[in-house]
Amino acid sequence: MLYRIAASLLLSPLPLVAATIEVGKFNAKIVPERVSVLVLPDRGTLTDLVKPEGRLEAGTVIAVLNKQRTQEAREDMELQIARERMNKKDEVQKLRNQRRKVQFYNSLSPSERRFNTDFSPEETPTKTTLQDIDERIALLEKELATMERRKRSEFAIKHDPLTLRMPFAGRLQYNITLPEDLSKPFEFSENVRSFATVCDDSTFYITINVSESNLSLLDEKKFGITVKLPGDKVLRGTYSHRRVERAHNGNDMLVYFFRLPEEDNATAYDILGSNTMAELTYDTGDDVLHVNKAELIADPRAAECENWEQLINLLHPGYSILLIGQRDIVLTPVKSN
Repeated sequence: MLYRIAASLLLSPLPLVAATIEVGKFNAKIVPERVSVLVLPDRGTLTDLVKPEGRLEAGTVIAVLNKQRTQEAREDMELQIARERMNKKDEVQKLRNQRRKVQFYNSLSPSERRFNTDFSPEETPTKTTLQDIDERIALLEKELATMERRKRSEFAIKHDPLTLRMPFAGRLQYNITLPEDLSKPFEFSENVRSFATVCDDSTFYITINVSESNLSLLDEKKFGITVKLPGDKVLRGTYSHRRVERAHNGNDMLVYFFRLPEEDNATAYDILGSNTMAELTYDTGDDVLHVNKAELIADPRAAECENWEQLINLLHPGYSILLIGQRDIVLTPVKSN
């Protein structure tokens, strides 16, 4: 008798309602807008360390490796460039002097040229002599510029990685044991993969991996998420974006990002990277029907069904499943053609 009453209640017309449904609990992480891991290319003497406290601006130097050697190498490079510049200038000056002589020679009459001693018979200027001299001067000047650019580029490729800077504004965390006095040179000999980690603390997100295909087909903007913390603190995120990422096992996963309000940035930073549980909700909107799972299972005919879809077709013909939540199933009317 109770089964028949339950069945009659379930089969009776139910009002269409608008509500937020609890989709389920998901493993979640708190992540910043951006993260960058900084690596030192070698061991050596570290200087210019800064206190990893508060927010640092983009471009701030946070460490320099082998600063003294770099300075000595820079001085040696500048000396080489200056020496090459002087040598090229001497060659250019000689060519310009020769050019003036050629111009003077060309200004003489044929009879006057017989008395000119600047050129031997084998060196007598031709119609192309001035052009040849100009081309040689241009070539020397180009060689000088190319040499200087190459030396500075080679120096930068070798020494720029030794100066670590904040790639963007944010928080800094050194991944090594720091000396007590950061102002003194520090011998760095640890074999670590990462020297420091920088995170952009302007925005934080709650992220979850959504593997259920039925969820990925829903309107992402209607999702909401909450993370409960000790002390009755709750973080609430609004949908921002989603993207496919590569998991540690090599498989692709669809990750949803929920932006946290700015006032929660400090709390988010304190639990950055930690694993937690998040409650995912969905705003089902208008014209939907919520049916309770427990009530559906209580119907005697539930034993005849292998899945929720069969049971809904049996108990609520004319409806299809929109979303299966923790306690309820959301149904939508099937549109007739």
